[in-house]
Amino acid sequence: MENKEIILNILKEIKNGNIPVHTDYNLNLDMWADLIEFMHDRTYIADVTIYWFGDDDTYYDEKVHSVDLSKARLTTFGEKFLTEEMN
Repeated sequence: MENKEIILNILKEIKNGNIPVHTDYNLNLDMWADLIEFMHDRTYIADVTIYWFGDDDTYYDEKVHSVDLSKARLTTFGEKFLTEEMN
């Protein structure tokens, strides 16, 4: 599955009130966090939290602990992107 297809599937899941997880897409946790962060940075989704553990002083030493999408929601921009890409 390509990233764009995964993003669209995640947006659909969130829109439908489901909480997608990285295992649904055969991604490891680090890849999942990168993808969720990308979607958040692009303002497709809001209210997501990525938890890290490791050395707080050195970003490169940190590893993803978990990704919380329990409060995730689509933004207006995310809704528009999903609608445009589905047509």
